Amino acid sequence: MARTFRNEQEKLLHNIRLMDFVIVEMNLYLDTHPTDEDALRYYEKYKKMHHEAAKEYTKYYGPLTNENVNIENGCWTWVDSPWPW
Repeated sequence: MARTFRNEQEKLLHNIRLMDFVIVEMNLYLDTHPTDEDALRYYEKYKKMHHEAAKEYTKYYGPLTNENVNIENGCWTWVDSPWPW
């Protein structure tokens, strides 16, 4: 059954959460298989995809974490936009 989303924001957030899951699971796997080159490439691929998706989400909907906050204007803007939950 295909998942339906109310809007693009919900779809992007869902995809980011999926990538979060993959990254955590790969991290656990690599803890016990640190020389698995295929797993390392897979981990890096998802980290990069996650970074790009979080960057896109932040651009359109605001930061997901404090790591995505724009402080260039000399102000802590973390609380200025609606939070994603």
